Amino acid sequence: MTDTAGAARPRTDPRSWASHPRLLLLFVALAAYANALGNGFAYDDNHIVAMNPVVTHAEWGKALLGPYWYDALPGSGLYRPVTIASFAAQWHAWGGSPLGFHAVNLLLDAVVCLLVFALLSRFVPRMPALVGALIFAVHPVHVEAVANVVGAGELLAALAVLGACLLYLDGAEWGPAGRAARTAGLALLYVVGLGAKENAATLPGVLVLLEFFRGRGGRTAERDTGEGLAARLRREAPVFLVLAAVLCTYLVVRASVLGTVTGEIPAPALRGLTPTDRLLTALTVWPQYVRLMVFPLDLSADYTPAVLLVAHSVNAEVILGGVILVALAALAWNVRKSSPAVALGIAWFLVTILPVSNLLFPAGILLAERTLYLPSVGFALIVAALAARVSSSAGIGARRLLGGLAVVAGGALFVRTVIRNPSWMSSYTVLNTLALQHPESSTALQHRAEGLERVGDVKDAARLYAAAVTLAPNNYQLNVQIGAFYGRLKEYARADSTLRRAIRLVPDAAPAYRFLAEELLRQGRGREANRVALEGLAEVGPDRELWAAVSESYVLKGDLPAAVRARRAALGVDPESSADWRRLAELLTVLGRTAEADSARARALATDSVAPPAGSGTPNVAGGTP
Repeated sequence: MTDTAGAARPRTDPRSWASHPRLLLLFVALAAYANALGNGFAYDDNHIVAMNPVVTHAEWGKALLGPYWYDALPGSGLYRPVTIASFAAQWHAWGGSPLGFHAVNLLLDAVVCLLVFALLSRFVPRMPALVGALIFAVHPVHVEAVANVVGAGELLAALAVLGACLLYLDGAEWGPAGRAARTAGLALLYVVGLGAKENAATLPGVLVLLEFFRGRGGRTAERDTGEGLAARLRREAPVFLVLAAVLCTYLVVRASVLGTVTGEIPAPALRGLTPTDRLLTALTVWPQYVRLMVFPLDLSADYTPAVLLVAHSVNAEVILGGVILVALAALAWNVRKSSPAVALGIAWFLVTILPVSNLLFPAGILLAERTLYLPSVGFALIVAALAARVSSSAGIGARRLLGGLAVVAGGALFVRTVIRNPSWMSSYTVLNTLALQHPESSTALQHRAEGLERVGDVKDAARLYAAAVTLAPNNYQLNVQIGAFYGRLKEYARADSTLRRAIRLVPDAAPAYRFLAEELLRQGRGREANRVALEGLAEVGPDRELWAAVSESYVLKGDLPAAVRARRAALGVDPESSADWRRLAELLTVLGRTAEADSARARALATDSVAPPAGSGTPNVAGGTP
C-alpha cells in the first residue's frame, strides 16, 4: 500500500502539477506570438496611439475623461480610459517604440492564458483544463487582439473578467471580512474591465452562469452547499448590487464624456437598416462564429461587404445562422446536467458575444476577430470538457489516438497563428493581405483604388471606387474619399453629389463639408461655399478648416475685412496653424494694416515647427495675395 501511494504521489501532488502545466502553457503562449514583436503600429494603432496627442503628450485628464477616439464627434465615440491611459504610460516608458507595446500585449495574453487554465481547472481535471487552455493560447482568431497594439483593450478586459470570475468562485465561502474584501475586489476588477473594453459589461451575466454551474463537477463541487440557484443568488445579492452600481456609474460617466450612453456609430453596412434587416444580418454572422472557432484557416482583418453581406430577407445564411443559434442554446440546456462544462462553455460564448452580435442593438462592426477573444474562453471550456470525457471513458488506444489528433490540431493552430502574426506588421501589410485574401471586400477595393490613384491610373481607380461604394453605399468615409477624388479630377458634378450624400449620412461630421466647400471655392462659387461651410459650422461646431473656407469665400466676394475676421476665427480654433497665420498676414497686407501683418508673419514663423492638422489647406482661390 505504501509503494502504491508513493507511486501515485507524483500524479496527485499539487506541488508537481502546480508548476509544470503552467510553465508549458506560458512557454506555448509566448512562443505563438514571439514573431509579433517585430510588428510596428498598424491600422487603428496609428490613430489611437502613434498620432494621438492624448497618448503621445500624456494628457491624463483627457485619457481618463475623454473619448477613445480623441477626435470623435460629439455624441459618438467610445469610452475606454484604462486602455488609453495604459497606452500613454507605455508611450513614455518605451519612448514611442512599438516593440514595448507588443511585448506588453504578449505578456498580457500569457497571463490571460494562465487565468483561462485556472478557470477551466475549476470545472474539469487539470490535464483536460491544460488542453483547453493550450488551444486558447494558440488559437489564430486571437491574432488581431494580440499582434495589433490596440488589441490590448481586449486583453485587459479579458484579464479583468477572468480575474473576477476566479475571485468570485474562490471567495464564495470566505468569512465576513473576506467577503467584504472579495466584493471590493470584484468592483475594482469590473471598473478596470469596463474601462478597458465595453464587452466587460457582461461580467454580471457570466457570474450568474458560474453560480448556476457551481457544484456541478470539478473543484467547485467541493464547496457545493446543496443550496438552490435562487438561494445562492440571494446570498450573493450584495455582490450583484455593487456591480450594478459600478455599471450605472460607468454609464453616467460615459454619457457625460461622449454625450450619449451608446456612443458607438453603427457599422456602415448597418446604417439605414430596419431592425428586422439588422436582425437578419446578425444571424448570418453565426456560421462565421462557428467556422472561426472550429476551423480558423480563412482569417480577415475586415468583414465589410462583400466578405459578409447585408440580409434584407430570409435566405439560406439567415436560416443557417438561426438554426445554429437555437441549436447552441438548446444543446446548452439539454446537457447542463450530463455535461455541465460543455453547457457552461456554450453559455459563456452566447453571453459574452452579445455586445457585438448586433442582436440587441447595432454595433460598430458586423464581425471582427478581436472581439472573439473573451468569448473564445467558452470554446476552450468546451474543448477541455470533451478532453475530460475522453480521458475518463475511452480506452487507452482511443485516448492515444485522440491525444495524437489533439496534438496535430494544436500544432496546426500554432502554425496558423505564427504565419498570421506578420500580417499586422504595418497598415500596408494589413491592407495588402486583405486585398490578396479577400479582394471582394469593399475596404480592399478602396485600398487598391488609392494605390492606382497614386500611380496615376485614375480610370481604374474610379472603377474600383465605384465598386466599393456600390458594396458599401452608407460608408461615410468612403463617400468622402470618393468625393474628394472626383474633386481632384475636376469632375465637380460627381464630387458634389457624392459629398452631399456623405453629409446626409453623417450631418455632424466636418470632412464632407470641408471637401465640398473647397471644391466649390475651386470653381469660384464663393456664395455656395460660404453657405456649405456655415452649415457645417452650425452642425459640427468650431472647426478651423471650415472657418478658413468661410474666409476664402469672402475673398472671392471682395470683402477682405470679413475674410480677416473669419481667418481669426480659424486661428481661435487652432492658434498653432502657421498656414492660417500666413494667410492672415497676406490679407492684412492688402488692407494696409502693416503692423498687424508683420505680427502675423512673426507668429507664422514661430509656429512653423508645428505640423498642420491632416487635411488642412483650404485652397487660396485668389491665387496668392489678393
